[in-house]
Amino acid sequence: MAEPLLERLRNDGVIPDVIDDFTPSALIQAEFPSGKEIQLGNTLKVAATQDQPRVILTPVDAPSESEDTKYTLCLTEFCHWLVTDVQQPTSGPLDLKNAKELMEYMGPAPPAKTGKHRYVLLLFKNGKLEPQRLDGRKKWGFEDCEPRVGASHYAKQYDLELVGE
Repeated sequence: MAEPLLERLRNDGVIPDVIDDFTPSALIQAEFPSGKEIQLGNTLKVAATQDQPRVILTPVDAPSESEDTKYTLCLTEFCHWLVTDVQQPTSGPLDLKNAKELMEYMGPAPPAKTGKHRYVLLLFKNGKLEPQRLDGRKKWGFEDCEPRVGASHYAKQYDLELVGE
């Protein structure tokens, strides 16, 4: 499952435009209350994506982390959603009830006449540093970067390891 996912991410330019190459240990999907799903490369109407989605995880391998390992979930290119302290993921919907929402969900609202926009859902394993709230959604608080690479900059700042897309 991992290699076809990586190939598609490379072909679609997500790698390296949004994230660096990585070894996925999980496949992430999301379903909006509208019934529409985020799937790699699909097109959704803005109206169908305005409410926070339910995130579904399919592990590539059995989890090898301890049960107290925490994760951070984000929807990018600019920061549409940032949730940390997500419990050890297992197969199925992620349980976010005890997680910390650092940036509440903000549905896509692309400016008129700008064409299609790319939204990428990412899951990171937390490192030694505690992720913090952003000082701006568009560039993830980094004035000197493009919005599409903000999640990658944020991950480096807080020692987060990408495990799923």
